[in-house]
Amino acid sequence: MDNYLYGLYILFLLSFSIITLCHCQIYPYMTEPKLTSVIPLNSTALIINWQFANTSIDQSDLIRIYIIIYEFYYEYNRTYPSINYTFTSINKTITSLIKNFELVNAYYYICFSSNSTITNFSQYLSILNTCILTRTCLRSNKACPGPSSVIILSRNITSNSFIISFLWPNDLPYSSNLFTTQLINNGQIGTYLGSTQNISYTIRSYQFTGLQPRTTYTVNTSFSYIP
Repeated sequence: MDNYLYGLYILFLLSFSIITLCHCQIYPYMTEPKLTSVIPLNSTALIINWQFANTSIDQSDLIRIYIIIYEFYYEYNRTYPSINYTFTSINKTITSLIKNFELVNAYYYICFSSNSTITNFSQYLSILNTCILTRTCLRSNKACPGPSSVIILSRNITSNSFIISFLWPNDLPYSSNLFTTQLINNGQIGTYLGSTQNISYTIRSYQFTGLQPRTTYTVNTSFSYIP
């Protein structure tokens, strides 16, 4: 009988332990609103759009949104003061912002961040920053070309050499700083050939020589810029 009771005692302890391990605290679920798009309206205005998580998912009581706008126009640079919004769990009515500027057809770097908190709960989401580069329309408002981008081309390909060229758009509002180009296959660094310029681009070229015919080469390229 004593052995039987001892067995029941052990079984009770095991059962109690299992229940204790599975009884975990369920924390409220928080999410961050997301920047969805930045759209030019005309030559001096943008509309910034974001969305909140579905209320059936997000349990946040308070959400704060921060929007910082950086304006670039050749040598003229400006940072606008942060635009802040605060939302409660039942008041998420604002999901866009129309911002007007002084300069025509300028570049804008829109940085969107937020944090979420729950009342009487010692946890919050760290601020995540999402940025989009965009550009307002031309003065006529008939075209919104969007931001220019750097183009990287391979050209002058022979049996043992080729050239990598960086095409840097002249209308970018920041200056190029450092260019690198290197073969992944053997670590060879491209030889700088110099730069040329046309109406649209400043072209920097790098050459690789002494290569094997009929061989595939992978090139790692990078560049940096100064705002």
